[in-house]
Amino acid sequence: MSPLPWGAILTHGPAIVSAARSLLANQSNKVNERHRSIEARLDQLEKASIESARLLEEMAEQLQALTLAQQEMQRRLRIAVIVGVVAAVVAVGALAFALAT
Repeated sequence: MSPLPWGAILTHGPAIVSAARSLLANQSNKVNERHRSIEARLDQLEKASIESARLLEEMAEQLQALTLAQQEMQRRLRIAVIVGVVAAVVAVGALAFALAT
């Protein structure tokens, strides 16, 4: 095992400490930026979630309106079929009456 070069370590020690402090400060800034970035992402996700909820609410309202319109059309169709059946019965009765006289 070779001996440690204490003379070089003591000579370059202040530069090493300065570089270590700079690296630590740089890493601290990156961590702070990352935290800000995470907070920004969370804000974006929250906004997107709110917008999705609004969109789902609008879709549910539209679906409800379509359901009500479909029920109204179904009711009208039933009335039309009943009127058609009554008209057919009246026509058959009128035809039978016309043939009988």
